[in-house]
Amino acid sequence: MSKTILVVEDDKTVQRLLTEALEGEGFTVIAEKDGDWAVRTFEAKEVDFIILDILIPVMNGFQVAERIRKLPRGQNVPILMISGIYRAVNHRQEAMRKYGVVEYLDKPLRLPQVFDCLKQAFGAAYPSPVAAEAEKQAIDQKPPEPYASPESHQETAEVEERASEVSAAAEINGNLAETSFPELLARLYRDKADGALLLQRGKVKKIVYFKGGYPVFVKSNLLNECLGKVMVREKMITEEECEESIRRMKQSNRQQGTVLIEMGCISPHNLQFALELQLHTKLLDLFAWEEGEYRYNPKSSLPPTTVTLDSSTAALIYAGIREKIPLQRLQQLLAGCSDAYVVPHPDPLFRFQDMELDADGEAFVSRLKGKHTVREILDLGLDKERAYQILYALRCAGMIVFEAAPPAVEEPEPEVEEPEPTQKRERPEVPPRPAGEAVPPPPPPRAGQPPPIREKVKGRLAECGGVPVPEISESPRAGFNLSPEDRDLREKLVRRIMEMRKQDYFDILGVSKNASTSEIKKAYFSLAKQYHPDRIAVSSTAEIRTLADEIFSLLSTANEVLTDEERRAQYLEELSSGAKRGVSSEVSKILSAEGLFQKGEIALRRRDYPQALKLFEEATRLCPEEGEFHAYLGWTMFQNDPKNEEVVRRARDELNQAISLNPKVDKAYLFLGYIYKAMNYKEMAEHEFEKAIQCNPDCTEALRELRLLNLRKKENRKKGGLFKRG
Repeated sequence: MSKTILVVEDDKTVQRLLTEALEGEGFTVIAEKDGDWAVRTFEAKEVDFIILDILIPVMNGFQVAERIRKLPRGQNVPILMISGIYRAVNHRQEAMRKYGVVEYLDKPLRLPQVFDCLKQAFGAAYPSPVAAEAEKQAIDQKPPEPYASPESHQETAEVEERASEVSAAAEINGNLAETSFPELLARLYRDKADGALLLQRGKVKKIVYFKGGYPVFVKSNLLNECLGKVMVREKMITEEECEESIRRMKQSNRQQGTVLIEMGCISPHNLQFALELQLHTKLLDLFAWEEGEYRYNPKSSLPPTTVTLDSSTAALIYAGIREKIPLQRLQQLLAGCSDAYVVPHPDPLFRFQDMELDADGEAFVSRLKGKHTVREILDLGLDKERAYQILYALRCAGMIVFEAAPPAVEEPEPEVEEPEPTQKRERPEVPPRPAGEAVPPPPPPRAGQPPPIREKVKGRLAECGGVPVPEISESPRAGFNLSPEDRDLREKLVRRIMEMRKQDYFDILGVSKNASTSEIKKAYFSLAKQYHPDRIAVSSTAEIRTLADEIFSLLSTANEVLTDEERRAQYLEELSSGAKRGVSSEVSKILSAEGLFQKGEIALRRRDYPQALKLFEEATRLCPEEGEFHAYLGWTMFQNDPKNEEVVRRARDELNQAISLNPKVDKAYLFLGYIYKAMNYKEMAEHEFEKAIQCNPDCTEALRELRLLNLRKKENRKKGGLFKRG
């Protein structure tokens, strides 16, 4: 039996590092980000070891340790405390004396220290990765029915229906025996594809949806990939908890994740993780397909979804190759390339894709400068299987090319520092709309919505419009739609754009006017890697993507001009004449819209709804692609006139437009939930609150509303009443 470790850490990077490393050792890992859920999880699960950060939300690590030590099962469980702040000797001594921790490590963590601590704690019971994988495979081999919820069966039916739609207008057809799945992913990335890719092998069908060349969502008709089975396999819940959740969701018509949260089986953050893991499971399975038909339809639209794949295309390609393609097949795929020279792609857009390699992998890739053949590279010291995996992934992703001879001129190697202004990319949801193109009309009602308001609302607004709707908090935007990382990223990008307004091309690249071509290229490569599109997250707003694209475009233009002798000379003449260059009109609109939006937030906090409405309308006019602007515009419309049925209809249209533009704007679902609650559409309100939590597990307003709705249901059952549908 594998051992279970509870990791309590709110830093996503550290949490991910620990989770991947510990799972690689054969441990089962349950990760929580706050102290409250850490204690609740420990009470509900069999935990053999705890890795506990000190600075975590709700209650700190010392308080968590104190609570756990008071529990019968917590008196002897080993606890490893970690901290990047409390480094003093007295902190270590106090933790060991008061809470009996087995070790107290400073951040940044060194994994060998963690493993040493675990080996001392478990001794001969230290788990085996092979045994842990065998346990997962045993779950995979069980029939899927006991784990499959009604939602899973519904997805199976949807795939069958949508498969026909994709096939009907497919523009690209082929077979995976001729073009492997990773090569197909890379092709769609290079084409910046939008649309749906249908893959079929026998009766198994999967649809992968793309935006801007990035795979963002997957649907499958395989019940074996249902959410319940994924969570049981990863030991996030037990088989009994899965079956009970399905029984309850059938009774209440609620989503499985919401039921599991109420049962105390899983935290909102782990639910989001499970949904993301399910998408990865569906996608990575395709890397094992050596044959099967595919059809690509660029006209198929992405269905609204609150959870998307969170890795770059290159990272997904590497993960799929690493997990699903055996060494023997990799050797066959690269068999005819042994004497080819491995040359980095000359275009930074392809060369610097984010493959999410560890330090050893990055060091291996840094040695690929076009001087060595495939045969020579395989002998550079890295584990041979891993070398094959990285090489094939690099080739599929287009980050390297195979040439018959080394390049005549060696490209300058950039001195790349840790990227400051951007974060790891998930992928863009909506590509920029061409200038002048009309904004699409509001989408039709989403599945499960009530009929249009005019058909069913008569009397309801007058009767129910007075139901108190919670005011948004003191800082409506902070902690809602934009994560702290996104807010910081947006501010940095805006500052960079403002700097570029005042700079010439030499200043933008950070070189002197006498810099050589080699120096310019070196500076450009360094900056291009920092600002590469792969570092912008899928949940980032349209304005963030536009700002980042503008910066990358300016860097590329500066490089093209300054490395061409004729264009450089012409540009120097322009500078001497005093010519100035500004940023694009699109970026100017974004900066103006952002200022209007911030003023609208202030007016909204003052409950000056007419003024807020005016400001949000102008911001939305300037940036019609920004889902967040539409969400706040719709909410303000409702607040300004909550009993006017025409106004409420338009408010709902704005909120649905926000979801269509960016399905991960949690406040759009929350606001819709509030509106449906005010109109006494209880089940529709509940559905929207569930979606808000899937978008943002920290959306406390939605969690509170769901608890209230559930309590009301229980009270009605006790009274023998009927919880009527809206």
